[in-house]
Amino acid sequence: MEEDEYWLTSRPRTVETRGYGVEVFHSNNGEDFHLVSLVTKEEIAATAEIKVFSIENNQLIRDPSTGKYHLYASLNVGAERPERWETYLLTADDPRGPWRGEGFVIRTDRPYDSEEARDCTVDVLDGRYLGLCKARAQGSEKIYTELLTSRDGRNWVKLGIPTVDGRQQDPDPAFLLNGDIHPSVYGPMLVGTVTTFYRNAHVTKYVGAYVIDLKGNNLEEIFRGEWRKSSPFEREDFPIHTYCNVIWDQRVGKWRILVEAIDPVHTREIGVNTEVDRVLLYES
Repeated sequence: MEEDEYWLTSRPRTVETRGYGVEVFHSNNGEDFHLVSLVTKEEIAATAEIKVFSIENNQLIRDPSTGKYHLYASLNVGAERPERWETYLLTADDPRGPWRGEGFVIRTDRPYDSEEARDCTVDVLDGRYLGLCKARAQGSEKIYTELLTSRDGRNWVKLGIPTVDGRQQDPDPAFLLNGDIHPSVYGPMLVGTVTTFYRNAHVTKYVGAYVIDLKGNNLEEIFRGEWRKSSPFEREDFPIHTYCNVIWDQRVGKWRILVEAIDPVHTREIGVNTEVDRVLLYES
């Protein structure tokens, strides 16, 4: 959000078609959104000059030095099996578009993220970009969270797989963080979902907060708690499909929490082609 404008991005899909584009929505009050821009999978493939099989998590950031908007999109650019996911950057002067392809900025170029380097939480604190991304090695089923930093949002430095409370990450099968990074008296703090489950998809029932120590490459867990559904639009066992945003709305003096909730009525079973997800807004 900025001033009296709110922006929301989404990855649409159908039963027959996985993520086929990136949608951008606008709102004047943070509650009523309408679609203002759609960048299709084919358009991104043309600018990237590579076949794109699917699009998943994406994030919109305004670059503080240029005023331009950065849209980070997770693209499946490998064969269906095995997959290969990398993070692509699009920029625009206005979120309504037009969007320009700038190229892949987070690649599968380390042993620990040789198959997946995507689904990034990206924020800017004191002019410095911070990123926490999903990382998976080729042929492995374990999901890690990797830590990155950048001066311009284009050229990223990978700090590797951070420890958690001084201990190596040991996902069984996943340790995936998604949310927003906020300033705190302890340093940058990630607030969002903590995904440790895989049920034909990465789903969760936990939220948490972690202080990010860049010099020590460590995540200090402040809390982890269970997300209990408070609406009829969430499953009891696994209410969230990983993605969320936790934003302080200074204009109204409230926290706004957006989650990708798994619908309990229309979802036949958790999975790519059998799951119905909704974006829910909570306020506190």
